[in-house]
Amino acid sequence: MRGKFTVCAAALALTSTTSAFAQDTTLIAETANSSAVVAFETAFFTTFNPVTALDMVGRVPGFSLSDGDTERRGLADSFGNLLINGRRPSNKTIGLQTVLQRINAEDVIRIELIREPVPQYEMRGHARLVNVVLREGAGSSGSWNTRLRHFDGGRLVGDAEVAWATSRGDTDYSFGLETDLRTPRITRRESLFDAAGNQLEHRRDNEQRRYWEVELTGSIAHQFSPETRLQIDGQANTWTWNRHQYSLVDGFAGGTPRLIRFEQSQTSNSGSGGSITATLNHDLSDRLASTTTALWRQSEFSDGPEAFEEFDPGNFVEATIVSVESESSEQVLRQSFNYQVNLDHVVEFGAEAAINWRETLLDVQFNDGQTITPVPLPVANTRVEERRAEVFVNHVWTINEALNLESGLRYEFSEIEQTGDTNQSRNFAYPKPSIALTWLMTDDTTWRFVAERDVDQLDFGKFASSIDVADNNAVVGNPNYEPQRTWTLEAEAERRIGESGSVTFRIGHDWIEGVDDFISVVTPTGVFDAPGNIGDGTIFRLTGEFTLPLDSLGLDNAVLDGFIEWYDTNIFDPLTLVDRPLSNLREWELRFDYRQTFPERNLAWGWDYYWLSDGEVFRAREYRLEGFTDGDLDVYIESTHIRGITARLSVDGIIDRGNDRQRIFYNGSRATGAISAIEYQVRRSGPRFALELRGTF
Repeated sequence: MRGKFTVCAAALALTSTTSAFAQDTTLIAETANSSAVVAFETAFFTTFNPVTALDMVGRVPGFSLSDGDTERRGLADSFGNLLINGRRPSNKTIGLQTVLQRINAEDVIRIELIREPVPQYEMRGHARLVNVVLREGAGSSGSWNTRLRHFDGGRLVGDAEVAWATSRGDTDYSFGLETDLRTPRITRRESLFDAAGNQLEHRRDNEQRRYWEVELTGSIAHQFSPETRLQIDGQANTWTWNRHQYSLVDGFAGGTPRLIRFEQSQTSNSGSGGSITATLNHDLSDRLASTTTALWRQSEFSDGPEAFEEFDPGNFVEATIVSVESESSEQVLRQSFNYQVNLDHVVEFGAEAAINWRETLLDVQFNDGQTITPVPLPVANTRVEERRAEVFVNHVWTINEALNLESGLRYEFSEIEQTGDTNQSRNFAYPKPSIALTWLMTDDTTWRFVAERDVDQLDFGKFASSIDVADNNAVVGNPNYEPQRTWTLEAEAERRIGESGSVTFRIGHDWIEGVDDFISVVTPTGVFDAPGNIGDGTIFRLTGEFTLPLDSLGLDNAVLDGFIEWYDTNIFDPLTLVDRPLSNLREWELRFDYRQTFPERNLAWGWDYYWLSDGEVFRAREYRLEGFTDGDLDVYIESTHIRGITARLSVDGIIDRGNDRQRIFYNGSRATGAISAIEYQVRRSGPRFALELRGTF
């Protein structure tokens, strides 16, 4: 036996502290026969030699940890699929992997997989949740992690993390400090041809990078009474990023290659940020609970000045000097209420308000060796501010023991104001309905059907111009682009196989209004690409996920996880007037993760592999084909021979022979079909070796 697990919703209800009605013994009795929750006892995870709760959650069959969409502004889409004793541990301030990494595996009683909506918990759009149930009176504990990494190019660096959690009366405290140091070396080889196929140049790029970050996190949670709890999460970080790049360029005039140009650039960038989330839970009655959440987040960075210098090759010819300054802020207040109408109906309603802004200053100068002159770019100095409000209502209806229906409506109002090089204000209002039916056909088989409308948030970065001199790439900010809107229909079937296996198949179709892509913008200084909406498109996708124990194949304590997804996309190209795929979406994506443990030897080994098919990017004056030919193969071996410590030796990017890219440049618009040049590039960063030690105390 690999371990034991039980199916019981009563266990989940008994450990929930989400609200007072979750403790109602009547509700526990009513849900005791449900198969909505699969509870994995600690014995199930023994063969995996877990040290932290993260090790345990990673082995739950058919489950993948998700932080939610934390890149979106606001809180509505940032709720992850993890619960700790029935509560979501954090919103946007502290990542869920960090939360789990700091929990000692010995403090975990069991882990519960919530397979369908239940009255006690808000699914927040997730098909499945995991609830980590901790023992009471766990006391003080800590976790630590140290890692030594060797990057291609010979640089050996180390980083570390330490965290501590304790309780004093009705107050829980946790603090963490983490450092991250990376020094990759990147090599690029580029060949440039004219339209007739004659080679014009060959470029050899070598780039050395160094990234250093320090992050401090902390949480305080106080139980004022059985009905009231306040939790405050804080995070602050600072980072520096250095880059030194040099290039040797050969020309082919006369058919013989010779060095014609030397280029170099060097920069030091830095930034900092911080966020605070405060969550107040209060049970107003046995049936009505209130949650108030406030978020403040701010960040800034400084890039450059970076001089991209060109020599012929011995004498200075010219330089382009680029500087970027940016600062952004997010402030959100969210109020929600949960009301249990009866045993079969739960309603959530509330509102959210936010003020968000971003300031960007892009400065470009040209040095011809005699004078330095500014290079004018449209929308180079701008501030974008959003004032947004949203009202929402969600309803969970337990139709019977096998059927659950989730329905909801969010209505968003926003005003976007842009000042600086462009001054304008626009208003948006979008309804976002959703409905999901979950059918527990048998104890082992679940079906889920979803229909919803989603509206992308406007990316503030696309309102401002940007430039990448090293890659010969400039994008003009577009103050008139609108958010992409998507209607989705999706069906999912999950089949559990024994105690530790599962297979999931998903089919979906998206209808997209106002596809976010590139448009052509004509300015007094030239023709540029800009983000913009190019029409309506579609996405059809098939997804398969599985967790398969391999004992039947003679591989004891071995598990293979897999993810396979296929996309078929389409849009009518307004430039070429023909149908084409959407930009930046790969047709195929594959992920496999194999792990085998040897409990009697306290050893484990495994590998993971990730691969994408070629991706296409359609710009106004350029076409790109980006390859990921070899994929990414990582291999590791772990030992838990010393109690409470995991030692891991790994090699990442074993088969990195370089990623391919082809760029086709056109005379004027891509619609003309008149090619001016073709560039081929191979980019390689090499394998990375690491020795990692982590544990708890």
